[in-house]
Formats: sequence, C-alpha cells, structure tokens
Amino acid sequence: MKDIALNKLVENGFDNPRVLVLGDCMLDIYLDGECKRLAPDVAVPVLDVQSVEHCLGGAGNVITNLSNMGAVVSVVSLLGDDSSGQTIARSVQRQGIDTGGLLYNKNCQTLTKTRLRRDGHCLLRYDIGQKYHYSVALANQYLTAVKKALQHVDIVFIADYGKGNITDELIVLLAEEQQIEPKIIAIDSKDYDKYACLNPDLIKPNYDEARKILSQEEEDDRLTQASKWPESLAALSQANWVALTLDKDGVILFKKGGSAKHYRVPALKEGNFSGAGDTFLTVLCLAYYNKLDADIAIALSIKAAQIGIQKNGTAHCSCTELAQRLTNKDDKLITDLNHLEALCDGLRKENKLVFTNGCFDIFHAGHAHYLGAAKAQGDILIVGINTDESIRRLKGATRPVNSLDDRIEVLRALGAVDYIVPFGDELSDNPIPIIEKVKPHIFVKGEAYQNKELAEQGLLQILGTQLVFIPHVHQQSTTKIIQRVKEKDNQLLKKIS
Repeated sequence: MKDIALNKLVENGFDNPRVLVLGDCMLDIYLDGECKRLAPDVAVPVLDVQSVEHCLGGAGNVITNLSNMGAVVSVVSLLGDDSSGQTIARSVQRQGIDTGGLLYNKNCQTLTKTRLRRDGHCLLRYDIGQKYHYSVALANQYLTAVKKALQHVDIVFIADYGKGNITDELIVLLAEEQQIEPKIIAIDSKDYDKYACLNPDLIKPNYDEARKILSQEEEDDRLTQASKWPESLAALSQANWVALTLDKDGVILFKKGGSAKHYRVPALKEGNFSGAGDTFLTVLCLAYYNKLDADIAIALSIKAAQIGIQKNGTAHCSCTELAQRLTNKDDKLITDLNHLEALCDGLRKENKLVFTNGCFDIFHAGHAHYLGAAKAQGDILIVGINTDESIRRLKGATRPVNSLDDRIEVLRALGAVDYIVPFGDELSDNPIPIIEKVKPHIFVKGEAYQNKELAEQGLLQILGTQLVFIPHVHQQSTTKIIQRVKEKDNQLLKKIS
C-alpha cells in the first residue's frame, strides 16, 4: 500500500469497523505526587498526592484504544455494582459507546488497580477485587446480550485476563455463531487452548504467557528460545496469526502455513508500559481487518504501542496520533496537543525543556542565531510557529511571504530544533495552549520583548517557568529584508561575528 493511501486509511479510522469487546474491564487509578517526608506515627514514607487520574484498564483499555482508532465499539461485560463500576460506565459513555451491555453484580467488586507514583515511577500498587462471577440469571442475561450484539459487528475482540468474564458457555455460543456468520476474532488471553474451537484470526501471547502455556523454563536468550514457539502456539490455538511479543526483544509473527518473522522495536529507556499490549493488538486487529500486509500491520502496531507508552496513564493511542507519526517520519512536527503533552511528560523527567515561538517567515541568520541560543538554554527545544492565518492577523494581508509548510520545512532541517508545533486561531494568536501542554522549564523570547507585557506571563509564573531573553542580531529581520528587496537597497545585512 502506498504511503499516502495508508496515511489516509489510518487518519480515517481504519474504515470504522464495528467491534464487539468481550472480557474483563478494570479501573486503573494513578496517584502522582511528592514523597519527601516520613510519617511520624509509623515511620513510613508519605506520598503527598498532587494529581489523580482514572483510566480504563483490561478490556476497558481495549475499548478506549478501539474507540480512539475510529472503530464503532460495543461492549458486553460484567462489573461489580460499586463506585468503580460506575466510573467505568461513565468513561465508556463519554466515548459515545452504549453502556447497555454493561451488567452489574452486587456480590463482587469491580477490579481496581491503584498505582502510587513519584516522578512517574511506581512506588506501590494495590488491587481491589479478585474475580467476577455470575448468578444464573446474570449468566443468561450476558449470553443474550452477546448473541444480540453479534448481529451487528465485524470483529469480536476478546480480552480475557482470567477474571471471570469469559465463561465456557460464552465460548460455546461464539463457536455456534461462527458457524452461522463468521466474524474476525482477536484474542488476548493467558490460555489459548480453550479458544481453538473458534479458529481465531489473531492471538497475542507475551513471553511469559507463551512460556507457561508451553511449559518452558525461562532462558537468558529469550529471542532464540521464543523463536521456536510460534508454530506450537498456532497449532494449540488454531490461530491464523500468532503475534508473540517479547518487550525490548521485539515481536515474532507467525502466519498459518508460513514461517515466523522477527521484528525489532526501538529501545525505550522508560515509559508506562501498562496497556501497551492492548494498544498493539488493537492496531494489529484493525490492520488485519483491512487486509494490510503483515510487515505494515506490525510496523503500525509497534508505532501505536510506542505512542501509548509515552503517556502518563494506561497506554492508548488514537488514529490521529498514529497518522501524525506516519506523516512525519522524523517526528519533529506535532499538531495534536494531547500527543505533545504525553511526549513532554516523558521528556521532562530527564531533560530541561525549552520553548520559544515566532513566525520564522523569511528565515535568516538572525533566526539561526536565536534558535541556537535558545537550544543552549536546555536539552530539548520546542518551537511554536504561527499559522498563515495567524500571521495575516498580526502582520497584515501581505504576510507571510512563505507558507506554513515551507516555514516548517526550514525549521525541520535545523539540528537545534527538536519539535515544531503550529498555533494560532481566531480566538488567540498566542502560544498559551502549547505552553500549558509543554510546561517548559525555560521560555525564550527576543530582547525586544524585555520591557513589554507578555500574554504568557501569568501562566509562566504558575508553572514556575524561567523567562530568558535572547539578544537580537541587529539589522537581521524579515521586515528589513522585505524592505530591502522593495527598495533595491544595496546595503548588506550585518553578519554574525
């Protein structure tokens, strides 16, 4: 598939397939804060919580990923009749998904995982709930809901964490329905043997799951060891594709009737890996539905998982973010502010972030000097660039001389510039929305702004951002260049010494 066609497919939500999600929904809670003191009564560290984030986990994270990727999602799942169950239901509803398939049992607790984190690192996790279970009436209601939902979907995605949602009776029902009207079936489980009767299209065991399924001991060379497993996993599960994930050692894909192929993944120093497997299989499933080549399907899935891992909460990715990553192979241009926020949250832990902004219309030596000096203030330089419409509002109908695409291309070629973010709309031509997401350590402006009131000043104080003014190279400006061209002046612009 041509790059343009692939980008369009991803951007448009993989043709919006209808997907039924079955499995164990969970609630992930992240408590982030500072830990600088001991409790005087019990002499244990105290986490002063500064933020609380609720995310869907387990099958819930599959729902989030599928919805963000453009799929039309329906769900049938059992929850506890408690506050966590209601939080899950509200989150599902906010994504525009019908919650009629969510059932509640007052005699069990919604599976809830709470992580206490300092500087993005998990200090402790505590879990509530052990397993979902059914009464006879609920079991019948569950099967009836599944049978009804199957009439209107293209794909069945089973997220089985062994927590009780996937019963033997459900698998029998799915097998019967597959004989009548087959669907694409993707399965993430710790036990694939019981799904052989479904002849699943996709399964995604990880290293530890595969090792236990095949009764293997862990070895140091995991890749060499795991390379021997896919065919056995395919025979055991009767799956068409087996995607064996090995974390930093990559992915091994085995297609029925073919041979195994290993795919490497870029090394990642850190990230929140919870939910990354859900993101990976979600995209692989949508690629499979669209009959994409296996190499392309795996590449897309790896990119999506990488995007998800960079986020603070449980890993997830959207079709917009994935299309952005495909369009900009050097990853410098960012147009999605949520992606920008996730990226900066990850970078901030080990890097000093610097932000500046401007039009950068007719690029000259003054610009190069300014951006170089800005980058020298820290480790990562993020540059906000005004859109064409924004420049016209600020500087008149004759500007810009160069279009946004051309101006971005110049900035993209500069080693000093790490990321480029366009901004400016009818409501505002200042970069405050970007600064809110970046939360830079340092904000750089030219010396001409030193005695002027900045719209960003209040936000910078709230964020604790240092404001640095960079001296201009005199006689170097876009306005002077335009004036010189108009007047056919022979005056040379001042060179940087």
